[in-house]
Amino acid sequence: LGILKNETADLSEVNMRSYCGQRYSFGYPACPDLSQMKQQFELLKPEEFGINLSESFLIEPEHSTSAIIVHNPKALYYTI
Repeated sequence: LGILKNETADLSEVNMRSYCGQRYSFGYPACPDLSQMKQQFELLKPEEFGINLSESFLIEPEHSTSAIIVHNPKALYYTI
């Protein structure tokens, strides 16, 4: 996908500044409203893979994560 600016980099050379684009996750400053996870779950249906949403909008099992990835070099991280 061209996510890394240097596609020849190995895993030990990868750091967040070398990525092209941004990653946004509910519950963090750019998307603080965890209740929006419900819409994401309705679209993606992760329950089919054993991933559920708790009543307080937390993902179960607890070490699961989700994100919206924007693959564009002009994408910026922001807080609201």
